[in-house]
Amino acid sequence: MYADHEIQVNFNRNLELIGLKCGAKEYKLAWHLNRQLSLKLAKTDDLVINFASQPSIIISNFVFTTTHCTFRLLKNESAEEGNPLFLLPEMQHYDFFLMINNESDTFETADCLLLLDKVPLLEAYQIIDIDKLTNHENLIF
Repeated sequence: MYADHEIQVNFNRNLELIGLKCGAKEYKLAWHLNRQLSLKLAKTDDLVINFASQPSIIISNFVFTTTHCTFRLLKNESAEEGNPLFLLPEMQHYDFFLMINNESDTFETADCLLLLDKVPLLEAYQIIDIDKLTNHENLIF
């Protein structure tokens, strides 16, 4: 007889997620973010996320890593044509996410938000409380 087990995942508390509303292509947004935030986001392999109960999704992925931080620009909607699936379905109103994994206290999110005000392509942005997301496990990769 098999016992049911529940896996609990504790999120990295050094993770910040900013939802970005932007109608531009991801490479244009990455270029503007690089300029304003002094980053070097570069296109890497798309993320393929497999789900147990729904089809896989392919997410466009730009990454920049420093000694203490990793920045990711993720497209919310799947890159597959004709496949309207989302990385975070409850956040469909955001086109992209800027994920910041800060392993030290060297990065200030407040400073980042001030600089995001200067990105002309952004229609809106907001810090997202990861603990309140229904599908927060989609951010584990």
